[in-house]
Amino acid sequence: MRPSQAVNAPTKRFILFAREPVRGRVKTRLAREIGPAAATSLYEAFLSDLAASLTAPGQWDAVLAHVEFDAGPYLLATFRPPWDLVPQGEGSLGDRLARAVVRARMEGRRDVLIAGSDAPTLTVEDLSEGFDALGGKSDVVFAPAPDGGFSLVGMRGNVDPAAVFQAGVRWSSEHALADCRRSAEATGYRVRLLSTVPDVDEITDLGRVEALFAADPDLAPATRRALLALLGRSAG
Repeated sequence: MRPSQAVNAPTKRFILFAREPVRGRVKTRLAREIGPAAATSLYEAFLSDLAASLTAPGQWDAVLAHVEFDAGPYLLATFRPPWDLVPQGEGSLGDRLARAVVRARMEGRRDVLIAGSDAPTLTVEDLSEGFDALGGKSDVVFAPAPDGGFSLVGMRGNVDPAAVFQAGVRWSSEHALADCRRSAEATGYRVRLLSTVPDVDEITDLGRVEALFAADPDLAPATRRALLALLGRSAG
């Protein structure tokens, strides 16, 4: 674990949830379709792109929250400063998300965004859109994923994370976004949906990512190379 830099720290925090890319333990649904080795290589590429593209020192601090108690060698080598590395801790996904928000508040951060590491095309512009919304009239923001979940969630300082990530949320399903949104709005929070950001859980999701590369060849270069290799195509 690397210590956070408290001096002149920003009031915004971005947190990325991830795990060490170990074959057989990452992207398991995708691995059933393309094989564990290919799924692990793709996930490593996701992490490489996200680590390189989502920091903005002076605007927000960036934290990698890892599943394991200690960060593994790939995460340590990839998420170098200004990234800070911390464990997610125990519990359900909702518990871990809420804990990440509470920790950020305890460390003086007001607006918090959290993303999963299965959305390799998430950009700094997406984060800026989220923080701008939280700085305006929105209490809670979500970047929807095409499967009914969300790739990014954020909340401003007045929001109780436990009221959004309630026990009844059907995580890893097409209901995840609707459930969290319903909980937030029932509490009286103002919710805004941001631009859609695809996540990659199954082989059909790779088509959505490939379409984004066709529109912007510079997007997520490591993921683009890994996907082209998987498809047997040249990066040229």
